[in-house]
Amino acid sequence: MKKDHIGIPKPSSKFQKVNCSECGELQVVYSHVSTAVACNSCGNTIAEATGSKAKINGKISGSAE
Repeated sequence: MKKDHIGIPKPSSKFQKVNCSECGELQVVYSHVSTAVACNSCGNTIAEATGSKAKINGKISGSAE
């Protein structure tokens, strides 16, 4: 039995490049974080866990592929 017509599912999660809203530093963050992520330079919270997709507190510059 061939199942060529059934596509492979793509994940909805990805790594994203996020600029900090305070200092502007670029950092790579997972889209479904399970803990709070702080900026490496200023300590501001960049991403907060919500149970599914993270709440991003900065500007998303694109995906890190």
